[in-house]
Amino acid sequence: MKKTLFLAVFAFITVVATAKEPSETTTTETETVTTTALNPTANNDEAYYNERRFSAITEAGTVLVYHKAYFNIYQVVGVRVNPYFFIGQGVGIQVSNKNMYQFQATVDLRAYALDKRITPMFTVQAGLNKVGNAPIQSEAKQLNDTQFTTNVGAGILIKAKENASFTINGGYTLFTDFKNSANGGFVKIGYVF
Repeated sequence: MKKTLFLAVFAFITVVATAKEPSETTTTETETVTTTALNPTANNDEAYYNERRFSAITEAGTVLVYHKAYFNIYQVVGVRVNPYFFIGQGVGIQVSNKNMYQFQATVDLRAYALDKRITPMFTVQAGLNKVGNAPIQSEAKQLNDTQFTTNVGAGILIKAKENASFTINGGYTLFTDFKNSANGGFVKIGYVF
């Protein structure tokens, strides 16, 4: 199941990353092809023009693992490759109510379904998780202090201005040291600038 989900997300992100701008092609009887790029902002206040540029995303939320809630702050800096794909490097910290903390460094991939003011988005974050001040757990559930972490989720992006957006997303989270694993869910809200 995990392999299928990973392959489906990878295929979707690959298709979105190679997407080109919409264009019109007309052919005459002499087989002359003329291509004219569409202006996405012409007569449509729903469409936005996105150029390749650096972008930063700040998110805050909660991660639930084994019925424990962790407060999470996450910052990612990357490039909006095209209107449908973002890739970046993220760092985050998670804190529980018993003073346990975790530091994360991840690769962040985001795919946007539409180039509209409100659009569905899909996100994948994968990287390292370093645990500090961990409480003693049963041997069956205990993970090493250095773990691999993956978040796979979906949500929406709401564009407020040309360079300012908000996100709401949630999904599945996995922590593993490749011997033991812990899984749960996450919910985050964010600001994109």
